Parts: sequence; C-alpha cells; structure tokens
Amino acid sequence: MKFLLFLLFLLQSAGAYSQATDSAAKAIRHYPLIIQDSPSKLFTMRQFSQNYLSGYRLMVRGLNSTITKPYYSDLIQLGMQAFFLMPLTHEEGHRSILTAKGIGSVSQPFFNSQGAAYVNGVTDNVLKNLRDSDFPTYIRLHTAGLESDYMLTLREETIASFEQDDFSNFKVEYWVRKIAIMQYYLIGLIKYDMDLKEESNELNRDIVGLDTYSAARHLFRPTMDFQRYTRYNELAGDEKRFLRRVGYRSLLNLVNPLMVGRPNFKINETTRLNAGMGYTMAPFGDFIDENVWVKHRNTNLHVYFRQFQNMATWFPACGAGLYDVKLMKQLRCDVVGHFWSQPKELDFNTSKSFSGGAIDAALRYLLFPDFGKVQAISIDLGVLAKTKGFLPEEVNMEKGVSMRFGLSLYY
Repeated sequence: MKFLLFLLFLLQSAGAYSQATDSAAKAIRHYPLIIQDSPSKLFTMRQFSQNYLSGYRLMVRGLNSTITKPYYSDLIQLGMQAFFLMPLTHEEGHRSILTAKGIGSVSQPFFNSQGAAYVNGVTDNVLKNLRDSDFPTYIRLHTAGLESDYMLTLREETIASFEQDDFSNFKVEYWVRKIAIMQYYLIGLIKYDMDLKEESNELNRDIVGLDTYSAARHLFRPTMDFQRYTRYNELAGDEKRFLRRVGYRSLLNLVNPLMVGRPNFKINETTRLNAGMGYTMAPFGDFIDENVWVKHRNTNLHVYFRQFQNMATWFPACGAGLYDVKLMKQLRCDVVGHFWSQPKELDFNTSKSFSGGAIDAALRYLLFPDFGKVQAISIDLGVLAKTKGFLPEEVNMEKGVSMRFGLSLYY
C-alpha cells in the first residue's frame, strides 16, 4: 500500500509536467524504483537512495513546469533540502546498516531542540555488543550517512554525464548535498563542539553522535570505555590528525565540472566525455575516487579508479560499467564490474590485504509503450554477486548473492 501511494505521488508529479522549450527536457527520461531489495528488511541504502532520487527528479520536473520563474523553484527546493530531505536520506543511510543486521531502530530525520536529526531506539548494550563482535560494521554505522550522501552525488553525476536528465531537475539537490558532505568533513579542521547533551533515556540518544568525531575515536581506540557522543576536546592527537586528513581530502568532492553546471564535454558529434573525483569514509578508513564517463552514440561507459586507505596503507580498486544497453527493442540492461584490494579483516591498522570483487547486472523489460503520458513502464530485475569486502551502498560486507526487483517509469 505504501509503495502504491508513493507511485501515485510520482505519477501525479509527472502529470503536472507540460511541454518545455528545452530540447533536453523533451527527451524520454528513465525513473527507476526498487520495490524489494536484499536483505528484504524495510529499505536498504541503495533502495532508499534510488527511489528518493527518482521521486525528487519527477517532483522538480513538475515544479519547474508550473513555476514561471526558476529561482522560485530553487528556493522551494532549498527549503525542502535544509529542513527535510537532506537529513532524511542521511539518517536512512545510518538506519539501513542496523536494519541489515536485524537491529531495530527509529529514524527521526527532523531537527530536534538540539538542532540534530537522529537515528535512535537502540540501547547502549546492543551498540557495545556490535562494536565488540563486528567492528567494521560498527564503524560503518558512523560513516553510512556520509556514504549514502556520496553515492547519491555519484548517481547524479552519472545521470548528468550520460544526459539522462536535464541538470535543472536535480541541480539544487546535487549542490546542497555536496556542500553538506564537505561541511561534515571540514569540521575536523577546527575545534567544533556541538552542544549535545546526552539524553537520560538511552533509547532517545542518537546512535553515534557526531559521525566523524566518533568514528575517528573508535578507529584509534576500539576497546575504550563505551560512549556514544564525542567532543573535540576528548580526541587524542592522532585522532585529530586523522580528522584533518579527512577534512582536506573532502575538498576533492569539488573536482567535477557539474559543480559549475557543466555535465560533459563535446569531443565530436557522437562522443561526450566527463571526469571528476570524489571522497568519503569507509569502515576501515577512507577512499578517493577518480571517475570517467564516456557517452558514445548509445553507449554509456563509466570507469572508476579507487584508492582505499586505512591508517597508513593504500589499497587499490577499480570498476567499469555499461548502462542502458539496448539488447532488444523492449529489453535493456546495465552491467557493472568491481575489483578491490582491501585491508585484511577490514582492519584499520593492518598492512595485509585481500582481493575481491563483484558483478552487478540489471535487466529492464519495457511494457505498455506509448501509454498516455507514460511512454513506457519496465519490469526490472537486478542481481549482485560479490565476494567478502566493502562495496559502497551495498549493506552486506560478506560474500553473497542478492537480488532486487522493481520497475521504471519512462516519461
């Protein structure tokens, strides 16, 4: 029922769209929705982020078609981002890690009297047991909100680079999220103490407190006395140095032409090229990305090179994907391959490594061509096979095969 109501909202938003003068806005756009993902427990990080972005793009598409002055639309979006949408997706990133582990929690993505949005409803004892039994997951619990934010911007850069939507339909979301990511990381360069008072009822407390401070403290002192909230003056010297590393590297998120509204560069009449960099934290440290997108006629290729780092050792990774490949008239597919070297046991201190990888494939079968305003609806089936290791946005860090099912709207 919830999904049907959500779909109705999307269809209503898209129905508000009128003929635009921009040729890019007249093109058929693809809006994927994941109905069920693995593990099948509420929403996974990938499921929530993908559905959110499709809904946001449709909403703004309708908004831009009904508001004559674009800056009014931008102001409305800014307000929605600042007070609701940004903390909503960020907190859902945190929540998804707990849910995948079978730990009940409550996402409260509205700013409270202390000016913070929370995931709560978890006892200290449950969190301490998670730390002591599955330390990489416990660290990821801190960094998952930023991981979710980062993967959203990467998905937006891919859409823009392949010209799969007009950038005006998600530019505010993209720019605000980029700024929010760096704001989180840049506070490591200064002495910043949010005046958060630890609630007397532990079920009302945020699960981790300030993400970056708490992650740094636990990475360096994994067996210290348990506490959730971390203040700057409680950090040791090596933890502050790590936060400075995090802060400076976060500036790499600015290295993309989309930051100045340029989705790609014309090489010739049939080829477009874009490139950029990115950065965020991992369960054992952090990583840097270099991305290249190539659009050649109907071929969409994304290649990335990734450098993981724990405390002192670098671990290389890479991947490549083909998107929206037309196999038959009504059958399309995406296929992405990942390869990585990561620290053994996902440990922050080790110099030993292990290798792994993943294959992610998705098929979309189009139905109901030329069905009114909806050009088509596709039935989508995805499968991900991976070895042990951390793959951003995939909540499972163990070896396994997962499937997902959904649909896509084409307008």
